[in-house]
Amino acid sequence: MNKKILIFALILLVSLLGCREKIEPEVDDFVEYGWSLYADRDFQGAYVQFQEGIDVDSMYIDGYNGAGWCYVEFNSPDTAISFFSEGLQYIVVDSSQVRFEMLAGLALSYHVTGDYTRAIARGSELITFRPVFEFGHDWRIDYEDIIILLAASYYAQGNFASSLTWIQVLDEEFTVDVTTNEGRAELIKKIETLQNL
Repeated sequence: MNKKILIFALILLVSLLGCREKIEPEVDDFVEYGWSLYADRDFQGAYVQFQEGIDVDSMYIDGYNGAGWCYVEFNSPDTAISFFSEGLQYIVVDSSQVRFEMLAGLALSYHVTGDYTRAIARGSELITFRPVFEFGHDWRIDYEDIIILLAASYYAQGNFASSLTWIQVLDEEFTVDVTTNEGRAELIKKIETLQNL
């Protein structure tokens, strides 16, 4: 009799455990996993997760942020710009870290496409609101990169004085005469040196 009760109890236990509800992942689950894959430099896998998050909630801004950064890594700045721009439309808190990350992504992407005016606008906006910006998902990207981008963008526009001003934010002792070809050559050399650090 005890064997029958034990077997019945086991069958009942197994059937109860097997009947749990299916758990659907939330948007946060997709996006957090996407950032985990991004940190592992699996950008394709990360993009899939960010897109899943966007599909679950089309207004979830960090999904756009992550997808944009994946396209930065894919060297597809136009698509990155699309994701960042769309995500920024949903920002309601101007001081959010996600907003600053998207501004950095936009500045970098615009610079790569040669749209220096927009690169300067987005980079300046970022530095104004977050002077010591750090990208939370990649330690290699911070405010110094944005300052160098601003100097390079101004240089590309022929605004050598503004370019020098931004370089001096990072190295206040660096001085050259930007009205001469020699000074401009030294300035671009300094920009390239800082880009390669």
